Amino acid sequence: MASLNSAIQLIREGRKDEARQILEPLLKTEPANIQAWFWYVEACPTPEMRIQVLEVCLKINPGNSQVMQALQTLRNQRPAQSSYTPPPPKPEIPEPSQPSSLYSGWYEEDESKPTSPSSNEPVFVDSAPTYSQFDSYTPTQGQKTGKQKNAWEVDTGSYVDNSLLSKPKPAAKSYAFYDVWMTVLASFDIESYENVLNDPEAGAGRGFEWIAYTGIISGLLAPFSLLSNPQFAEIRNTAEFNNLFGNMGMTALMVVMSLALALLTPLFSVIGLAISAGIQNFFALMFGGKGYYGRTVYALAAYLAPMSILVAALGIIPLVGQCATSLLGLYNIILNVRALRAAHSISVWQALGVMFAPTIILIILGCLLVLVIGLPGLSN
Repeated sequence: MASLNSAIQLIREGRKDEARQILEPLLKTEPANIQAWFWYVEACPTPEMRIQVLEVCLKINPGNSQVMQALQTLRNQRPAQSSYTPPPPKPEIPEPSQPSSLYSGWYEEDESKPTSPSSNEPVFVDSAPTYSQFDSYTPTQGQKTGKQKNAWEVDTGSYVDNSLLSKPKPAAKSYAFYDVWMTVLASFDIESYENVLNDPEAGAGRGFEWIAYTGIISGLLAPFSLLSNPQFAEIRNTAEFNNLFGNMGMTALMVVMSLALALLTPLFSVIGLAISAGIQNFFALMFGGKGYYGRTVYALAAYLAPMSILVAALGIIPLVGQCATSLLGLYNIILNVRALRAAHSISVWQALGVMFAPTIILIILGCLLVLVIGLPGLSN
């Protein structure tokens, strides 16, 4: 996600050629990252290039409504091609070098249309783009000429960026962590959750960082919830407990337990999130989801981080805190459904299927294992 943020900053500074060089390797590794595709289209200098890139994106992500809408908008904005009369051929024009860029397979030089000696820019032809052309990409910087372009050449200098892709800037809004947490906990519409996930700062790294920090807080607070637990009071009066901690006061014991849990809870929380996000991302894709692993991690961490702090804080309050914690457990299911819907553009039933499919599979495997091995005691 750091590379995407760097590319976005370059685009805003007008350095679109450099931004494309950063985005192209990212699209190789994350071809389903629609946000990165849209920013790459934003960096393209001409409408024709934008259309061709979106056609590639749509082939890799078939059926994506955002890509289809953007592609249709650009096609509608494309002016009708005007006829032209080729100028007379000029002798001894040097052979122009083949362009080495991402679009080397999407447009090529039309030898039947002579070019001006002052310009080596290619002429666009209708050819179906393929994603395999990313493999041969070598970034180059285009050369600008001071002379006037011929009728058939693309005039990138006078191009005004007024496309649909350049206008929806709310997707590029950056949210502070408290804005993200308040949005996912208090807003019930999926669009708000999706806007949070489209934050340029969003990513798996930020999600794991939140879980680690909140794990430290939860670990520090967890031992104090034992003070209101009647079972802990019974354990504290046993001989075994006194033999282990007889010389240690209750305050010292709480401090030691808090420090130990502050070290262990973040580690186990991050590992748990990584595994849970991987499983849910796998099943979401199986159910027709359109997201990817990093987006799933961030969607889950956005609600798990604040909820873990709330549960740890409420656990200190006797009785009332325990009842509130039970209600938060039910609300966790609702938040998980919303997170999956926002991350993968799926329905409520698909999200529920993603959540409960692993449990159902484990139950089925357990039953099969019992049938194969046999119930305990039956072999006798």
